[in-house]
Amino acid sequence: MSKILIIDDEPDAVDMMKDFLAARGYEILTSYDGEEGLIKLDSGKPDLVICDIKMPKKDGFQFLQEIRATRKWVPVIIITALTEPMNILKGYDFEADYYITKPINLPEVLKAVQIMLSLIPLRKI
Repeated sequence: MSKILIIDDEPDAVDMMKDFLAARGYEILTSYDGEEGLIKLDSGKPDLVICDIKMPKKDGFQFLQEIRATRKWVPVIIITALTEPMNILKGYDFEADYYITKPINLPEVLKAVQIMLSLIPLRKI
């Protein structure tokens, strides 16, 4: 069973994704800001991270920058209301693996999770 860490400061968004993904057999960890997300990343050892951009303490870009410096191969899916092309490009510049814009489309999230998890073995080559 794959473990997913969801980081978003909107409890409703976290609960919606958590319930949806847990019902499909994923183990879910949650966090409500990037700073706590870093702690949960280290303690929970998730296979994948789903992360918002606009959050307190550490935003999603700061979170990405920090984990890419030390945990290069953890796949990260960004889910955010920042839809402008410059933000999408910035997400990929900070090495996000997948970028989804809100409102959250749960089937799209599931597909992104499946794709990212299926690519993990290739990251180790």
